[in-house]
Amino acid sequence: MSQYYYLIATLPMLEFGMKAPFFYEELLARCKEQISDRDLEILKRGLNSSTSREWKDFDTDLRNEIARARANKKAKDPDKYIRGENYLNPFMAGIAHWAVSQESPKDAELYLDRIRWEKIEELKKSHYFDIDFLIVYALQLQILERWDNINKDGGIQILEEIIA
Repeated sequence: MSQYYYLIATLPMLEFGMKAPFFYEELLARCKEQISDRDLEILKRGLNSSTSREWKDFDTDLRNEIARARANKKAKDPDKYIRGENYLNPFMAGIAHWAVSQESPKDAELYLDRIRWEKIEELKKSHYFDIDFLIVYALQLQILERWDNINKDGGIQILEEIIA
């Protein structure tokens, strides 16, 4: 049986759009009691994990295309906002273009986080009781926590100011 079994078996299932059952920091505290310091660092930083690398590549591509689309919309040079390699990802470009064209920043961000959630679900496949499961669980928990903060009093207004 996996060393992670008892920890993971006690975690509530997460669904997109639900209220976070607890915060990311609590997940780390739970893990600290039950996994090695090395694995805790992997969880915090995504070190030495192919799942983490695949997530970071996906998220960087998505963020770059959003930056490119927003810069183009405001007639700015996108190059100063791009991280890593500067290449066009046609799949992400379509997603970013749709999101940037929305009048509602909340709708756009909700759409982008749903895309992120779907990618995390894809990464979760074949990981049940291992460190990679904890990594993707933490990513999903952070999305839920973000929306809990957005949905608080004034959160939508702050989101609109940031994106506008």
